Amino acid sequence: MSATGPRITHNGRSALLVCHMGVLSGRHGRNSIEAIRECFEANVGRIEIDIHSLAGDDYVVYHDYRYETQTDHTGAIGKPTPDDVRAMRFLDRPDSRPPLLSEVVEMARGCDTELQLDWKDLRLVSPYRLQALIDTVRPIRDRVIVSAPQDWNLRRLRAAEPDLPQGFDPGHYIDYVLEEQQVVLPRNIGAYGYRDDHPMAFGRGDSVGEYLEARMEALALQSPGAREFFLNFRLVLQMLDDGFDVAGWLHARGIGANAWTADYRGPESVEGVERLIDGGIERITTNTAPAWVEAFGSRGAGVHG
Repeated sequence: MSATGPRITHNGRSALLVCHMGVLSGRHGRNSIEAIRECFEANVGRIEIDIHSLAGDDYVVYHDYRYETQTDHTGAIGKPTPDDVRAMRFLDRPDSRPPLLSEVVEMARGCDTELQLDWKDLRLVSPYRLQALIDTVRPIRDRVIVSAPQDWNLRRLRAAEPDLPQGFDPGHYIDYVLEEQQVVLPRNIGAYGYRDDHPMAFGRGDSVGEYLEARMEALALQSPGAREFFLNFRLVLQMLDDGFDVAGWLHARGIGANAWTADYRGPESVEGVERLIDGGIERITTNTAPAWVEAFGSRGAGVHG
């Protein structure tokens, strides 16, 4: 895959800024057709959007697992049909609705922008719904990567379509901070200070570096088709603090390294992103790409549009 910008540079290394949920300027709703269109028109390097399967030959672009949180529709995410999605309206934007993946694919024709599909299906995806995903992205499959924390569905995708690029987010298995969610995985803080329910984390028997390398080896085996790992940026920073070069480990095995979701929150947040870039992270997912470009430009760092 090729990628253009926006990019930021520190100490001679650069990272592509990935537009999280299609957000570039921030003027449009996340995962909305308007936000995604803005990204395509700006020819950004990569857009990340969330997708769920439907009861039909398409996927919906939507983050949550129930529709009533954001739309005038109620119920679980996977039950509606594509026609049901077309009839929905956002609660805060009654003139807009969640896009269908097929609509985004149509918009992407003729563009250079990569499209990252963050696949939200938690349960084992059925062969029918799996084929719907493969068929829907086929027109732009050379510019798509399907990412997911659900390694069980990634393995099914690899078996059905081995050449479709995919990436793995190991956050169900190892992470660093507790997120503000009702259900958090992993459930326990292990002996090495990470969120980790693996037996290795029950007690300290090795160095932190040996523990992290062994965990990464196991995670790579869980997702043998992954071309890229998607890591919580706080997890990456903690691994660096513990002396483990996670990006270098991935690159040595031909796997890309993406850190999510690092947003600009003032000058004090710049140092962390500089550390990510110095640590070899080549893609940083963010809701605030223009702010990062401005911040790095004002510090005299390299910035590429």
